[in-house]
Amino acid sequence: MDNKITPSVGSHASPEHKEVRPSVNNASSGGEFLPGTIAQQIGTGEHARDSFIWMTLKYCFYLGALFSVCIILAYFHFVFDMSDPAKIDIVAALKDIWSIFTPILTLALGYAFGKRENINRT
Repeated sequence: MDNKITPSVGSHASPEHKEVRPSVNNASSGGEFLPGTIAQQIGTGEHARDSFIWMTLKYCFYLGALFSVCIILAYFHFVFDMSDPAKIDIVAALKDIWSIFTPILTLALGYAFGKRENINRT
């Protein structure tokens, strides 16, 4: 016999089936909080906020640097292999790449280091 647990329907459930009841853990009632997969990765509360900002900053810099390196490699390909440096305007291409990531970085840094509200005012 397999150990499957199926929910019972109504009061006519057979005694061999265990009744499964969903429950919602209320963290405000002082009950134990078991974090989910996202909470295990980034934390909870203030730690989640800081962790999410850090991940945003890190990946924006990584992606901006990766795309910049790709543009630079393409420029070197046209300069040295094809002898046609006018194919790519490297300054405009780099400016376009960083114009995508700069507002995201600025927003994340402003959110991280901005003025935080003091909840415990007296």
